[in-house]
Amino acid sequence: METGRAWLVLSLGAEREYAGNVGYADELETVYRYDSFVPNHLQMSEGDLLLLCDRKAVLGIARISWIHRYDEPKKLRRCSVCRIATIKERKEKRPRYKCRDGHEFDEPVETLEPCTHYAAYFDRAFRRVPGTISVQEVRQACPRYNGQLAMQEVELARLEGASRALLGLAEALPEGGPGLGLVANDASEDSYVPDGRDERERTARQIRARRGQAAFRQKLRERFHDTCLVTRCRLSDLLEAAHISPYRGEKDNHPSNGLLLRADIHTLFDLDLLGINPETLQISLHPRLRGMGYENFAGAVLACDSQLLSREALEFRWRRFQAGMLK
Repeated sequence: METGRAWLVLSLGAEREYAGNVGYADELETVYRYDSFVPNHLQMSEGDLLLLCDRKAVLGIARISWIHRYDEPKKLRRCSVCRIATIKERKEKRPRYKCRDGHEFDEPVETLEPCTHYAAYFDRAFRRVPGTISVQEVRQACPRYNGQLAMQEVELARLEGASRALLGLAEALPEGGPGLGLVANDASEDSYVPDGRDERERTARQIRARRGQAAFRQKLRERFHDTCLVTRCRLSDLLEAAHISPYRGEKDNHPSNGLLLRADIHTLFDLDLLGINPETLQISLHPRLRGMGYENFAGAVLACDSQLLSREALEFRWRRFQAGMLK
C-alpha cells in the first residue's frame, strides 16, 4: 500500500469538549474541516490517510483527494479574565464557564481573529469501520501522542490487535485523485450476502437529514415555489434546502440564507464546484466539471429575485468559490 502519512483526527460534529471553539462542519463520509488554529494543520497533505474518530471509537477511514483552503475570520470565545480560548461550558454549576487556568465566569468574550480554513475532501475514498475499534488502541500507534491535539500522526506499522483491521480498509480505498464524490459508495470488496433487513426507512431518514431541518426546507419550498433555482426541476422529492453561508446554528436557517436545489446541484454547491455571482446571480462552474454534463448551467441565472437572498452570504460563498478556482 503506497500512501502518504496517516492521521488520527477528531470528528465530533456538535459534540465538543471546549466551548471556546465554534467547531467544524464535518460531513463524515465526504470532508474533514479544520483551520490554522489546529496544531499540525500544515502537515496534512493530499494522499494522506485519515482515521476519523469520536472520543471513543474510530468511525471511518478516508484518503484525502484534494484540500480546499480559504481565508476568513474565525469567531472565538475567550475567558473574560485571561482571554484564553480553552474554556468549558458547565451545564449545572455556576458561573457557567471555566477556563483551563481555573477562572470562572458567566459569559465568554467573543473575538474575530484572522484564520485560514481547510476542507480535506475524500471524493469516494472513504470506508466506515465495522464493529468497534477503540481510539485508545489506535493511540498506541501514535509516536508523539498528545491528548490536547485533534490531529495525531499514526504509524500504521505499529497498529496492533483489532486496530490492524484498519490496514485492510486502507488497502481497499480507491486511489486518490480528482473526482466529484457523486458516485454511490457501493464498490465494496466484500461479497454480497442478503440478510433480510429492510434498509428503506434508514435511507429515507438519511435523505431527510440531507435536506436539512424540515421547517427550513418548507420555508424554501414556499419561497421558491417548489422549483430548483438552477435546473428549474419541480420534482419535490429531489429538492433540498441548501445553506448559502454554511450552517453553524439556528440563526443560519434564515430563509434569505437558503437556496432550493436539486440534490446533485446541492452537492456541487456544497463542494464549491458551482458558484453564484452575487452581482448577477449567474452560475459559474469549476473546471473540474468540464465534460460532466453540467455545461448547460454555466452562465444561467438563478430563477429568483435577488431581493430574496442575503447579499452578504452570497458574497462570502462567491469568494470561497473563486479561491477554489485557483487550485
